[in-house]
Amino acid sequence: MHVGRTRRTARTVVVAASLVSGTLALSVVAGSTARADLNDDKRKVQSQITALQEDMDHTSAALAKANAALQDSQSRLPGAQNALAAAQQAQAAADARNEQAKVDLAKAKADQAQAAADLQATQKALADTRSAVAGFAAQLYTEQGSGTLAIALETSDPQALADRMSMTDVLSDLQNSTLEELSTSNASLLADQDYLAATKAKVAAAQAATEAALADATSAANAAAVAKATLESLIAQQSAATATLATEKAAEKKRYADLTAESDRITAKLAAIAAEEKRKAEEERRRKAAEQAAAEEAASNNNGNNNGGTTGSNPTSNPPPVNDGGFLSAPVRTGWVSSEFGWRMHPILNYLRLHAGRDYAAPCGTPIYAAAPGTVVSAGWGGGYGNQVIISHGLVGGEALATTYNHMERIVAGYGAISRGQLVGYVGTTGLSTGCHLHFEARVNGAPQDPRRWL
Repeated sequence: MHVGRTRRTARTVVVAASLVSGTLALSVVAGSTARADLNDDKRKVQSQITALQEDMDHTSAALAKANAALQDSQSRLPGAQNALAAAQQAQAAADARNEQAKVDLAKAKADQAQAAADLQATQKALADTRSAVAGFAAQLYTEQGSGTLAIALETSDPQALADRMSMTDVLSDLQNSTLEELSTSNASLLADQDYLAATKAKVAAAQAATEAALADATSAANAAAVAKATLESLIAQQSAATATLATEKAAEKKRYADLTAESDRITAKLAAIAAEEKRKAEEERRRKAAEQAAAEEAASNNNGNNNGGTTGSNPTSNPPPVNDGGFLSAPVRTGWVSSEFGWRMHPILNYLRLHAGRDYAAPCGTPIYAAAPGTVVSAGWGGGYGNQVIISHGLVGGEALATTYNHMERIVAGYGAISRGQLVGYVGTTGLSTGCHLHFEARVNGAPQDPRRWL
């Protein structure tokens, strides 16, 4: 049973586009045979798109929206999970770089401290050596340059002379050694100063690297937090969408049950009308048969004993059923058929439902005309059918035919006789409908049948 018509939703378009793109990707090959295959594939895809759109036409907007929300959250969930995993991996790598940068900085600072200590020790040793050299210089100045000959002339004791000359040699060696040490200390000082400068540069570089690594780690941690929050939000959305979908599924089933009950009510009403029409037709047939029999009897009496047989004929039977169409006219003169009569597998609820009529998609306000002459037996609110008019067309081919016009924006026709092409009302979207269209039904003896049999 029809429960309304949705517009061509973004979800339908996305699914359709996916079908087309996937098929085209598989079908593109060279040559005329490939082009023929491509055309076949496109026709198949278009058929799938049409079927999908018709299925969605019989789904309420709320249910379609709830299902789309769930599908959307489910489709984005893997991406969010992957993003979180990547963010956590990046955070771990950034944390590792940050820890290594801390180690490198600590080592650079330790090297700088050692270099500073070494420089301080070298500076002290150099100061001591310079002090010793200065002492030697002072002594040399005091002695006013006394050499070995002067010592020999000043000393008359040979042993004292030997001791004094030996001491002079020792002092001279010590002086030379001190001068060499002074030179070495000066070279060490320069080397230590250069090393200290290098360690300072390393400390500065390590400090910058540490700051950069810390910034990267902080950024990675923030990104991981955002990714986690996004994933948790999607999980919450999915949970909410699941609950909403369950609610809308239950509501959709109730709407369908209500509409089915309304259809059954119409069926019962039209079946009663059909029974009355058949009863009246049978009474009329009997009346005519009786009149014909009386006329034939009177003619026989008037003619005496006429052995030539009766001149009358049998009553004419009802015309055969209309199987090749044509009795009904199209109820709208613009628009297109968006959905035919037939069973549909509901794309969300996953069970078969009967679409009991033919849908004509047309803008709201489009005129609707009576498909054949008859009698308006109902004009008003029809529950899920919205504003509805029911026209009984009497017996056609021995069957009681009626048409219904549903979801109208406004009703024009009133109770009583109506002629073919007379204005019934205007296309709308009242009742269980989510888009401007006419849901047109043909009812035979009260039960819905495919209108194409009569059009």
